[in-house]
Amino acid sequence: MHTGDMAFIVFDIVTVLTRMSDDFLAKFISVDFDTAQDLFFLITSNRFWEYIYSSPVFTLDRDAREMAKRWFASVEWLYAKCSEDTAEKVMRNEVENFMMIISEFAESHFGTLGTNHTKNRAWLIASIFLGLLNRYHTSHHDVAFYAKSLNISSNYLNIISKRILGVSAKEQINIQLGLVIKMLLDTTELTVKEIAERLHYDDPSYLCRIFRKQTGLSPIQYRNKAQHLACNMNVH
Repeated sequence: MHTGDMAFIVFDIVTVLTRMSDDFLAKFISVDFDTAQDLFFLITSNRFWEYIYSSPVFTLDRDAREMAKRWFASVEWLYAKCSEDTAEKVMRNEVENFMMIISEFAESHFGTLGTNHTKNRAWLIASIFLGLLNRYHTSHHDVAFYAKSLNISSNYLNIISKRILGVSAKEQINIQLGLVIKMLLDTTELTVKEIAERLHYDDPSYLCRIFRKQTGLSPIQYRNKAQHLACNMNVH
């Protein structure tokens, strides 16, 4: 991120801070899971979210940057002058309005972002599945748990996931776990056994098989490679 950039960190994207300059400063708004789900489904287009997932950091032009500054200033005034209850109620509308503006900005400045498919029941199921996965991936790795939470069969969830996300529900669970394993390998000194315990795997070798299938490396090989690259960057 640089001056004038905006980033969207979505609930089902694993984000790891690797480096930050001493003078880095950013303003941000965070919303709870239920509000995020409503925004995801009701406010912006599929094209916008597809763009965000492929380019979570993008640069605002001068006009959009000034609009964003004024919006953050109004939010700061809202919390400084109004009661917490009033501020929270108004804030939801403010976030919705801001998201609609940014969505339109993205589509108008970056051209057609793909087909804007109808948000039908299948799309909603896939969206809720991703939200549940973000909440429970450390403790539940079976498709049946998520299917039961959605009141559908495991087979139907796999069909919906394949149609909307491009992979089966089980594959999506493993993708999420692979990202978390990478994060823990990159940012902690936990052993593979400790990572397996944190992710509720009784058998660390099974975790290793999942990770190798996604990356082509064992967890140890991945950590050694990452540390080697980091060492080379520091030397240069």
